[in-house]
Amino acid sequence: MGIPKSLQGKTVFVTGGSGGLGKAISKELAARGAHITIFARREGPLEEAKKDILAARLSEDQEINAVSLDLADASNVDEAFRAQPRIADILYCSAGGNHAENGFLADIEAKDLDNCMKNNYYSSAYAAKSIIDIWTADDKKGPSESAKPQLRQIIFINSAAAFLGIPGSIAYTPAKCAVRALADTLRMEVLRYNCPASTYTIHIAFPADFVSPGFVLEQKTKTPLTKRIQGLDRPFEELEGRFPSSEKVASLVIAAVDRGDFIICEDSFSASALFTNMTGPSPKRGLGIVDSILGLLVGWVVWPVLRRRWEAMCTEDGENSRKQA
Repeated sequence: MGIPKSLQGKTVFVTGGSGGLGKAISKELAARGAHITIFARREGPLEEAKKDILAARLSEDQEINAVSLDLADASNVDEAFRAQPRIADILYCSAGGNHAENGFLADIEAKDLDNCMKNNYYSSAYAAKSIIDIWTADDKKGPSESAKPQLRQIIFINSAAAFLGIPGSIAYTPAKCAVRALADTLRMEVLRYNCPASTYTIHIAFPADFVSPGFVLEQKTKTPLTKRIQGLDRPFEELEGRFPSSEKVASLVIAAVDRGDFIICEDSFSASALFTNMTGPSPKRGLGIVDSILGLLVGWVVWPVLRRRWEAMCTEDGENSRKQA
């Protein structure tokens, strides 16, 4: 890995920055010299996260702010973004999760579908909408004194769940698929906004399982079938040693953004392989050769085996449930 990119003088907004991956990203970017503003709903965790980020900053001149709001409320998000003392150069959309909405469609409530879409898709879409509006309005003022256009970046922290259809995750997966579609579409739209004042880039990360407070909560609410399919039906101590930390995933994501990657699957070969079979409108990574070859292997060999295995597990789980009823 190369020398970390300095962010001195830059401002970063991080939604979902009060814990887990969002907080880890905020701490690393603060250590590079950025001003950080984190956004989340709960004030207590926000203030605790702010203390941790303050301790990680490179200089006491850096401003670290914490804003409590409902990220699924478009007007509140826009008002909060516009109220900040600095316009963000970078936006990380890392709010999300699904521990409260796990379950099969027949067992969850309709409101769980709504909540999962709000917490995962709308929290990203509204934040992106607000910052795009702020940036394009700022561009109309003309380029800064610098000879180079300023770089404006949006990074969506999504999930490898967008590449899968795992039973018991039926509220979460469609929301994550929607976030991917948002990033794919916005990646092309922002080409319209590149100008002498600014250059826009979009990035999207698909982390697989990693150790975080959200991961702990999810294990408590996932169905036994979901855990068996994901290979998570084992003691937490074993899982903790098997999966990376939030800090590790944060470093990998940030390094990929530094390289200019659009698709980011750095923490998991499985997630990376799954992407290759469903590239869709997303650009392939690098020259595209590895993604093309791996995509054929996944489509012709891996998925047929996994699909049959999961179908058999679902059938068996249903039969067992009926016997116990």
